[in-house]
Amino acid sequence: MQEFAATDPSRTIRLYSSFEEQEQEDLLYWSRQPVSAKVQAVAELAEYFARTHKVDIDAQGPKRIALRVQRS
Repeated sequence: MQEFAATDPSRTIRLYSSFEEQEQEDLLYWSRQPVSAKVQAVAELAEYFARTHKVDIDAQGPKRIALRVQRS
């Protein structure tokens, strides 16, 4: 695996010879992260998905109306 410094010092560009090598590196990275970082990453992905698909993330309640019919 080759590493090159990017313009942003907090980031690194990595070149992999195979997809499996990249997948292994990703699994190692996420296994070392605390649970709070994993939850934050999932929340950011969900917000990004909602923005790109124009979903209102602040909407409350069910989307369908529930009707209760009382039987006698």
